[in-house]
Amino acid sequence: MVEANDEGHWATVFSWIERTIGGQIVRRERQGRDSGGRPAWFVDVETDEGRVRTYLRGTRDPAFSYTRVYSTEREARILQVLHSSGIPVPEVLGFHSDPAAALLAHVDGRDNFNEITDEGERDAVAEHFIELLAQVHSLDAERFEGAGLRVPRTPNEIGLSDLDVWQSTYEEAIRQPLPLLTFGCRWLRRNVPERRIEPVLVQGDTGPGNFLFEGNRVTALVDWELAHLGDPMDDLACVRSRDLYYPIGRFSERLDRYQVLSGQALDLEALRFYTVKCMLLVPLSLAPVMENLTPRTEHAEWIAQHVFYLRTTAESLAEAIGVELKPYTVPAMTETRHRVLYDIVLENLENEQLPAVEDSFRASRLALTARLVRHLRHVHLRGSAFEEQELEEMEILLGSRPANVQEGQQALDRFVREAGPERDAQLVGYFHRYALREEALMEGALGMVDHRPRLSALV
Repeated sequence: MVEANDEGHWATVFSWIERTIGGQIVRRERQGRDSGGRPAWFVDVETDEGRVRTYLRGTRDPAFSYTRVYSTEREARILQVLHSSGIPVPEVLGFHSDPAAALLAHVDGRDNFNEITDEGERDAVAEHFIELLAQVHSLDAERFEGAGLRVPRTPNEIGLSDLDVWQSTYEEAIRQPLPLLTFGCRWLRRNVPERRIEPVLVQGDTGPGNFLFEGNRVTALVDWELAHLGDPMDDLACVRSRDLYYPIGRFSERLDRYQVLSGQALDLEALRFYTVKCMLLVPLSLAPVMENLTPRTEHAEWIAQHVFYLRTTAESLAEAIGVELKPYTVPAMTETRHRVLYDIVLENLENEQLPAVEDSFRASRLALTARLVRHLRHVHLRGSAFEEQELEEMEILLGSRPANVQEGQQALDRFVREAGPERDAQLVGYFHRYALREEALMEGALGMVDHRPRLSALV
């Protein structure tokens, strides 16, 4: 498998860019991100008419199995329809098939909503984003059939067509299923909202962090790889999910404003359903990646997102089911004679090496390595106690103690597939404690969500 950040793999693409634009590349800067992401570059091409600024958006590592359906080429076709419809998205300048990459026109703007310090500016940008989201949802869904999107008709198709992609690609790719993900998929299929609505284009990962802004305005809506036709409540749930990374502020007021601008009435039951789905799709997409981590991937970031969204999936399930989660404290760390070695490595990486790295991409890679070491330190200090507690809880659910955690997960997955709704509250409580333990192994290495936020209230 070719590594996602092996620039040699992309050499043919850069030559193609020069032929496509008709000039010579004079700047090529690899994009480095704290929150992971696909391989991407800012590329400037000098032509006879002047400099052309572009953005090359590559394709994720093949371990992200959903890309077999939600491909970069499909995203480029969706962008073309949106651009022709007057939605502010990057213009597609060309598409390279192997390796798959979309060449986009450069758009000025910042993408880190958390960097806005002026409250008035934050409100203005958030307001403009909500306006644009309502505008996207007003587009005729059938315009996107030519881009390869199928128009769902029944409530089941509207509620589950996107889940079908995530669940099928996850199940085909993983070697061992995770019981929480099995439960989440089964719960969603048992609780599809019986809504008769006209489907709209859903961005599928919309919200702060996936738009560019300058001053008080959004300059472009970006990242359409997960777009599909469905329920507008799905996109509002995505905003709620991204709100955990990039707090949009006064979330319930944003929902009210969306109602006024779009004419779409809020359905809180549907919004809770889609919140579960939006939280669940992250570990569904990352579970195959967890089984295929390599040195060149965004390893620590993917682990962080995986465990964080395991927790938020359990919490959103509790909200939707009406279960009150009991307070829980993870087992304390034990001290060992080897802890100091981890501390030394972290000191060398974070305070000696990282400050001296000027290249933003290399700095982001080194920071990932430091986060991975921090994770390994927690596994060393907490892992045994966590596994013991895991086996004790599995014994309560299964009636017998598994020989090890892996065997227990297999047995628990079979248990989940046979359990009825009467077991929901008990299972969600266990899944929440399981997720808290997994998240604790990344404490201090969760990146943007190290402060452990909770879901924003809907009302």
